[in-house]
Amino acid sequence: MRPARTINRLRLRSIENTGRERHASWLELFFDLVFVFAVSRVAYSFSHDLTVGGAAHYFAVFAFVWWAWVGYAFYANRFESEETIYRLLMFAGMLSVAVMAMSVHGAFTPEGAAAFTLSYVAVRAVLIILYARAAYHVPLAREFCVRYIIGFSAGSGLWLSSLLFPAPARYWLWAAGFAAELFTPYLNNRIINRTPFDTSHMPERFGLFTIIVLGEAVIDVATSASQVDWSIPTVLTAALGFGIAAALWWIHFEFVEDYALRRGRIWARYAYIYGHYVMVAGVVATGIGVEHAIREASLGEHLSLPTRSALTGGCALFLLAVTAIRLVSQICHLIWTRTIAITIALALLATGWWLPPLAVVCVLLLALAGEVWMESRYDESSEPDESIAGPPVSCQHIKGARSFEPKTNGCEECLKGKQKWVHLRLCLTCGHVGCCDSSEHKHASRHFRQTEHPVMKSIEPGEGWAWCYVDEMFVTLNTQPSPRTEDSTDLQLT
Repeated sequence: MRPARTINRLRLRSIENTGRERHASWLELFFDLVFVFAVSRVAYSFSHDLTVGGAAHYFAVFAFVWWAWVGYAFYANRFESEETIYRLLMFAGMLSVAVMAMSVHGAFTPEGAAAFTLSYVAVRAVLIILYARAAYHVPLAREFCVRYIIGFSAGSGLWLSSLLFPAPARYWLWAAGFAAELFTPYLNNRIINRTPFDTSHMPERFGLFTIIVLGEAVIDVATSASQVDWSIPTVLTAALGFGIAAALWWIHFEFVEDYALRRGRIWARYAYIYGHYVMVAGVVATGIGVEHAIREASLGEHLSLPTRSALTGGCALFLLAVTAIRLVSQICHLIWTRTIAITIALALLATGWWLPPLAVVCVLLLALAGEVWMESRYDESSEPDESIAGPPVSCQHIKGARSFEPKTNGCEECLKGKQKWVHLRLCLTCGHVGCCDSSEHKHASRHFRQTEHPVMKSIEPGEGWAWCYVDEMFVTLNTQPSPRTEDSTDLQLT
């Protein structure tokens, strides 16, 4: 059994071979709880200001909250550990998010802008510290982490500088800082293969955040129903509003495939990630729309334009995002059914003033239910061919690799020269043992340049990956080295 310090150390988890799909940890689930509060605060702020300006503020603040969650989710995907310092830093991040959530209502006011700015920078500062630790302890991911540290630090600097300026210059600096963070991943395309994320873990994380916003929608419906006098119109409107939330859940978890995230090209992965912002923002807006529809139904009024915009516009945004994600996954069938549902939602936005609130909600639910029925009955989707959906899961050079028992307990050249090394790499062509690129002399890379032997395996305790110098990508192995033989031994891949 390996000691706890080896199991719990900070490491690049996404290249490990666990033999099974990875699921959210208890700490990640606990961390998500603070975003339940954050989403509820953003929804509360929007619910009390259904104007054009209020909608703009909502989509901006919700983007900041969502992006904060994305940053921590992807960090944990790669570097989560059971270290005490990691847990303490995550708790600090949770506290920063909670403070940011408390200040969202006044984010665009002169009195509250400073509190929101400082809390957002605090959220980013904790993440920067986490990446700095990863850069120090995980040499494999150092270049990757440094890029994120630079991008997030530049963005935070712009946010801090906004404290020196009044509106609207302050908000332009927020936008510039947010854009710097948003485009930081694009600066890392070259090293993505060196620092991959766990594609079995992230779809679940995005699903859990969607559950959070769907829960907020259900809470909005229940809260509004409890605050009005019950009558047939209000009870039916509330019941149909819950049905809309259920339909959105059904569509997301049954028909939003994660092929683009798991094996898609870089641009397709970004479309999946950023498309989820539009999707969850639409869900929250829909919940607020149902909340106001119940109140207006209790007064015997027709649905106002702001209420219709939130209700039907939120559904339209959700369906547009679903369609975009499916298109980048190259799943193009039944687009016409979603187009019809989107058209109905927009038609209700334009004509809903002449219809009773119950009729508007009923027609919208029927459109979503029809989409669920059509997708369920005529779904013909299957996983796209990998040659179309994205790059191959492994390099071709691993086919000629052999399995060796290390000949020495250290770098062969370093031992001869009485030099020091950091980590060891084993050549899967000849069995040479060399030191990694974090070592002073980088003998593993020198060995590749001298011999053109492409694949080197890490022989550090607890690590089961190899690196192909030709394709510049990780290859995860599910076998341990066996004794060296004269015959080639194929290595199995995950």
